[in-house]
Amino acid sequence: MIKKINIKIVVFETISLIFLIHGLQRLYVASQGAKYDAIMSNNWEKFETLSTLTVGHFFAYRAIWTFGIIITGVLVIGLINWKNKISKINSILFFLLITGISVTGFFVKGILNNYLNYFCGLFGDKYGISFLIGGTILTLIGISILWITIRRYKKNYTQNLG
Repeated sequence: MIKKINIKIVVFETISLIFLIHGLQRLYVASQGAKYDAIMSNNWEKFETLSTLTVGHFFAYRAIWTFGIIITGVLVIGLINWKNKISKINSILFFLLITGISVTGFFVKGILNNYLNYFCGLFGDKYGISFLIGGTILTLIGISILWITIRRYKKNYTQNLG
């Protein structure tokens, strides 16, 4: 059973999903850029004209969006592992690792999120455009890491069969 565990795959899949989650969160913020600008500038009248939601509901939708991304990402990576005949124990370890990370609030607060906010701020003053560019970059990084991991595993798997 220990031979079936491939820590490299689990770690790279986890890193790729972290980038995907942060990238897709930023794309969500970009789609709601005017509302975020109003909230961050404490312009409550502007926020009320842009949305029928309260601020609490508005941020609750962001949490639901993040939860949906996590669940979808875990399912997609699990299906990819199943299709490529990667051991189920790797998928279980990946699920436990992502679940443990998400329970800590890693995706909405912390040092990494502050650096990502600074990084996105380099692209513009408004949330819409800066988070669109930052979210696109982070999403592409996550997809690239996942693609490289899958491609490398397929190559090693076919060589070990021969």
